[in-house]
Amino acid sequence: MSAAHTYPLPSRNGEAARLRVGQTLTGPVLDVLTAMVPELAVLPRRTALEAVLNDLPLLHRCCLAFRANRTRFRSVLVDGRGLPVSNDNTPLACGRTVNQAVAMIVRSAAKRYFRLRRGGPSSMSATARSRLAPPPAVGFGGMLRWLMGRSEAIATAGPAASRSEADQLYDAIRRYLLHDWQVPIIPQYARMIPSEVRGLGARILDFRDAGDLAAYIDGGSDVRAAMLSGAWSRDAAAGAGFRPPPAPAPTPEAVPAEAEAETTTAPVVGGAGLPTAPLGQPGKVTAGKMLSRDGRFLRIEAALPLLASPGLRAALANPDAAAMARMSDSLSRTGAATVRRLMVDLDLSAEQMVVMLAAASLAVPASVFERMFGRGGDAALVLALVRRARAAGLGADSTPEDFARFTRALFGGFIAGGGRRRES
Repeated sequence: MSAAHTYPLPSRNGEAARLRVGQTLTGPVLDVLTAMVPELAVLPRRTALEAVLNDLPLLHRCCLAFRANRTRFRSVLVDGRGLPVSNDNTPLACGRTVNQAVAMIVRSAAKRYFRLRRGGPSSMSATARSRLAPPPAVGFGGMLRWLMGRSEAIATAGPAASRSEADQLYDAIRRYLLHDWQVPIIPQYARMIPSEVRGLGARILDFRDAGDLAAYIDGGSDVRAAMLSGAWSRDAAAGAGFRPPPAPAPTPEAVPAEAEAETTTAPVVGGAGLPTAPLGQPGKVTAGKMLSRDGRFLRIEAALPLLASPGLRAALANPDAAAMARMSDSLSRTGAATVRRLMVDLDLSAEQMVVMLAAASLAVPASVFERMFGRGGDAALVLALVRRARAAGLGADSTPEDFARFTRALFGGFIAGGGRRRES
């Protein structure tokens, strides 16, 4: 039964084990799957695994085929002595258990998807990039240095500060990517920010449906608390109301020891702890409602009424028509990640976020605003802004005037038409 496929004995070398798993997947596993998933038959053998990992629906169909036809993989599911393996936690001849192999596949697919949707990794260090990059726009370099700080700790932080947004998210969620049923949920994971993942912890595994996780991501504090306590229902999400939540919340599901041990990357900067940290007052406008239909930008139709309200106009020193047009244009370019960081990490209301962004748009050149807060903005800069706002005592209870005053003080040295912040 096992003579058709032989493997070297398991090795302590993790890279060698991963290589053997890859060889098994592209060899005997692919042979069996091709008979059950017709799409695989047209893929070149050399690139078939890559193609499957890059296609989440196809990968999901392969996972379903494996689970539904496990007996057809008898020649692969054997240990180092060629004996059949029925326990998914027993090491196979390739050196990994079924559960470990599944986790490797799900993680590889998730990392690829995150990089596709959130930006790929950098191939050079921050120092090399700074030497080769063209000069920044007027005023941006000085503002960036001042906002991020030039302490020895930051200056020596090295490559950690240059990790892409996608890799920061992957670092946060990696230990929880364990099961093949998570494959259809990966697009929703890609919408999250690292602090949301870290706050949920193992409870992210309670979301076994992509629609439920989408409702959590787009919901306010009342929706999130109800979902985590078990009081949420689809009828409630449609407006039927919530059932009284039981207390206490369920104990988080344990994380397998190996997955825990494999996580070595330190947490990225970003502060909200969910659900223990408040996410806002019940009934306030949620981050999801402030995003455009495609989920990529701040929805300007939702921001303009706030911007035109007497309270926010007063906080912004009653800007004239030209200034209002400038603010509207800048706010329309604000990326979804910025919206979520300000409304989740800093727990701002829609009004507080809009006044903060509007004040910044009047203080810095439009190109600088877009580089900071646009769809391709620097996540580290936004998180640095969140840190400074927290250090200044700003939070959910602060007034629009407080946020406008803070933002003017932070960016006020950068004249909108150009110029470097005056260093004292």
